[in-house]
Amino acid sequence: MFKEIGPCYVNADGNSTSRREFSWINRANVLFIDQPIGIGFSVLANRSAAATSLDAGARDLHAFLTTFTASVFPELAHRPWHFAGESMGGHWTTGYAQYIMSRQQEEGGVGDLSLNIETIIAVSAYIDSSRTDVGLYDFFCDEEEGKHHSLMNETACAAMAAAVPECERLGALCRDTYDRHVCAVAARECTAGVGKYFWDGVRPGGWDPYDSRNKCTEPPLCSDLNGGPAAVYLNQPWVQERLGFSQWPFELIDFDLNERWTLEKHVFVPTTRELTWLLDNTDVRVLFVNGNNDIIVNTPGQLRLLDEQPWKRQAWFRNQRLHEWYHSSGKLNESFGTKGGKWKGNYRLSIFTVDEAGHMSPADQPTALEAVVGSWVSGDWYRSWLSSD
Repeated sequence: MFKEIGPCYVNADGNSTSRREFSWINRANVLFIDQPIGIGFSVLANRSAAATSLDAGARDLHAFLTTFTASVFPELAHRPWHFAGESMGGHWTTGYAQYIMSRQQEEGGVGDLSLNIETIIAVSAYIDSSRTDVGLYDFFCDEEEGKHHSLMNETACAAMAAAVPECERLGALCRDTYDRHVCAVAARECTAGVGKYFWDGVRPGGWDPYDSRNKCTEPPLCSDLNGGPAAVYLNQPWVQERLGFSQWPFELIDFDLNERWTLEKHVFVPTTRELTWLLDNTDVRVLFVNGNNDIIVNTPGQLRLLDEQPWKRQAWFRNQRLHEWYHSSGKLNESFGTKGGKWKGNYRLSIFTVDEAGHMSPADQPTALEAVVGSWVSGDWYRSWLSSD
């Protein structure tokens, strides 16, 4: 909220805020939800009850939104909703949307909740770790257009290339079985094989997993993703008092819950089935956005993911080439203004890559992302530019 898309950002003093010019609230009413329950300011009496699987988290969110729309703001239920998530949030966004939409279809619109989920916006979304691991080879070793030399040496690239087939085999087995233990093995072997040379370089002065333009300061985050003025501000006694809390240790990243998801191995299970279901059984439109300097969720891996994503329009999507996109005065266009990156897709599924942006592309390129998200949410520009088939 404070670091990327909310109405305000926290000043350097950690004790005050200023208005953000390019906030997503310029385009929609935004509801920020700390989830799964138990992280941030979403408090649980017993933290051991926090969800450690996608299904459990989806049930909790479903219950919350039922109360929110049925009892608190019933006028909002049938308005268009756009589910947005970044990083692991992209994993939850696809899973939660599928859970809610499938329940609504089962109930035939009779239940307490009937949300009109119109779109999903997945920013640097963790969907399938095997795809992003294989994408590391493309990111570091493929001498593509605009990249004049590999970012890894020849020995490292040869070893990474040799590990790709086994990673792809195990990734396919994980997707076929959806068995968390099988998927944990796939993640481990892909990281040890394709990812070894990258992760060995994540050290002070080495690679920053979240932005290739930066040098790592202190692993594993290598940056202030969990700190900075926003963390200071949200731990200020006067701020917490106004929010109804007292000496609550707020953290932007809940490492304890991350560890529990990892130990339960649910974190390794992809959400590719959920994405297929949404694309084939609903009218929900899905937008992927990815910073081209993001390593941990890299653009080549996301392109691999979407090209291989099973759905009724897969063949069409895979055959589309990437086009450059531009933005000017808060709007997207095909040929003039500031170049933002490349895109491919249609009205149902699209991906926009973002130049000079890492894992937190809305913070790195706020004007570009506001234009992309605004156009996607309104749908007007897309209806005129993209085929709806």
